[in-house]
Amino acid sequence: MKRAVFLVLLALIGVAIAYAFRESILLRAGTYLVADEPRQRADAIVVLAGSAPDRILEAVDLYQQGLAPRIVLTRGSEDPGIEALRRRGGEMLEQHEQNRAIAVKLGVPEAAVEIVEGGAGGTVTEARVVVDHLRSTKAKSALIVTSKIHTRRAGWIYRGMAGGEIAISTCASRYDPYDAATWWRQRGQTRRVVIEYQKLLVYWLRDSWRIEHD
Repeated sequence: MKRAVFLVLLALIGVAIAYAFRESILLRAGTYLVADEPRQRADAIVVLAGSAPDRILEAVDLYQQGLAPRIVLTRGSEDPGIEALRRRGGEMLEQHEQNRAIAVKLGVPEAAVEIVEGGAGGTVTEARVVVDHLRSTKAKSALIVTSKIHTRRAGWIYRGMAGGEIAISTCASRYDPYDAATWWRQRGQTRRVVIEYQKLLVYWLRDSWRIEHD
C-alpha cells in the first residue's frame, strides 16, 4: 500500500514539474524537429513533394543565389480524379507541374528543372528514387528543400540512402509559417507536430533499419 501511495505521489510530482516547465518542454519539442543547415554550393537542389508553393519558392531563391545549377522535382502517382477530370475537358496541374511552372515563371530556365518519376509513397520512397537520380547524374552534393518540421527526418533518410556518397544539406523553407515557439497554440501546427513525431517513431522503429540494409 505504501509503495502504491509513493508511486502515485511520484507521478503527481512529475506531472507538476512538467506543467511548471510546459512551455520550455514544448519549445524544445518544436525546435528539435527543425534541422535547418547552412546553405552552401551543391550540384542540385531537391524539392521534396508534399507542400506548395513554400518549398519551390525556397528552391528558386537558392537557385537564384547561384548555389546549384539545377532544381530536381519528383513526380508521384497521379492525383485522384485527374484522369476523370481530363476526360470531361477539365485540367488541373499536378504538384510537380505547379512547381515547375512557378520556377519558370520566376526566372529559372526550363532546362534547369528536372522531373524524377516515381516519388510517391512517402519520404523514404521519394529519397530512394531521388538518390538514384543524383547518382546517375554524378551529383556529389545536394540541398534538400522541405518544410521546417520535416527537415530533421528528411536529413536522416537522405543521408542514410546516400551512404556517404552524396553530401546532403537540409534547407527549411522560410515560407513555411511553422513557429517552434508557438506551435501548441495553433491547432493546425499542433496537428503537424504530432504527426511528425509519429513519423519519427516509425522511422526509428522500421525505416532506419530498412534503409541501413538496402
